[in-house]
Amino acid sequence: MTLPPTRIAFVDDDPHVLRGIRRAMADQEDSWEMEFFASGEEALVEIRRQPFDVVVSDMRMPGMDGATLLSHVRALNPATIRVILSGYADADAVLRTVGPAHTYLAKPCDAETLLKALHRQISLRSLLDTPALHATLAGLTNLPSLPEIYGRLQAELISPDCSPKTVADIIAQDMAMTAQVLKVTNSAYFSAASRITTPLHAVRMLGIEVIQALVLQAGLFRQFAGKPDLAPLLEALTKRGLEISALAERIAATEGGDVATAKSAQIAAMLADIGGIVLLDAHPAEYQVMLAGLTPDETLHQAEIATFGASHAAIGGYLLGLWGFSDLVVEALVYHCAPSACPGRDNLALTALHAASVLGPPSPLLPPGSRIDRKLDMTYLIEARHDGHIPLWRDLAGKDHNGD
Repeated sequence: MTLPPTRIAFVDDDPHVLRGIRRAMADQEDSWEMEFFASGEEALVEIRRQPFDVVVSDMRMPGMDGATLLSHVRALNPATIRVILSGYADADAVLRTVGPAHTYLAKPCDAETLLKALHRQISLRSLLDTPALHATLAGLTNLPSLPEIYGRLQAELISPDCSPKTVADIIAQDMAMTAQVLKVTNSAYFSAASRITTPLHAVRMLGIEVIQALVLQAGLFRQFAGKPDLAPLLEALTKRGLEISALAERIAATEGGDVATAKSAQIAAMLADIGGIVLLDAHPAEYQVMLAGLTPDETLHQAEIATFGASHAAIGGYLLGLWGFSDLVVEALVYHCAPSACPGRDNLALTALHAASVLGPPSPLLPPGSRIDRKLDMTYLIEARHDGHIPLWRDLAGKDHNGD
């Protein structure tokens, strides 16, 4: 069956910009169905008639600006990938687009950068086989955080003694908060010389005033709203994320990774279970039924695909890719449960995350003492030439060499 072409809308009030985009995209006409609009109002008429797969909009336009347009797009078609182009890095622009936009690109944006961003976003859609699940994920505005940590952050932000380090320490204890603040900080608005990989670096870069506005005004975070009895499970997932992130960073270092690679492994491990949190939040009853029905020879990864059409690994990778996290981190998340499926063998962050997930604390989603997901993918490790230090990894994880 031939798939329909990807529909993309480009919106900008500057006719010179639109003509430049049209010329730059000419080679994509065989695979993309593209339309160009000079205003948000004009684009919205067509969007209401027939949805687009991707909408790329300028931020500052007369009448309806980009943030307003993408808010309408999100309400009409949550599955649409929403991209903002902006030459402004003011706090107001960040606040107004933190919800409706998935990705931020700085203007002027050259053709190669725009093409690469669009190809990446479109390729991510293939990770999800279930259209309903895709729409749910693409429509997310924020992720659920632990109520106790959310309350502590709010109290700290209104305290007269509020400090960047204290705020960052609180954020670092919650994987949803960590993902959201890194998403914003690594956007093109802030044009950092290198990727921001820690909450402390992010808070220092944004400043307390912007963090206060994002949390208290823009709703960057929200409290977990699932079944009350699932809150301890969310807390346990976060605790595991902190533990395996430290282990993944150490494993990456033992394998010769530089500081940037080790930090990529750390942040990938911290966020490795974020797809599970999304599923628990959106489908608490169905997820618990799935867990109860796990068989000894069935992995969590396989059960999630059978039930929801995508695993927590694919969901996590999809979201982080949509939000502009590095390719290393996205690939590590997508393949960490089954690294042999990865096309390449050179992503050390993936190797470290896979090893930390298996050798570190088991997932709290699984029954106590479960042996599910506790086997290293030796085929992958041998092919990647990282099988020689497994005893050292076990030592780092506090494991007996004869275990697992």
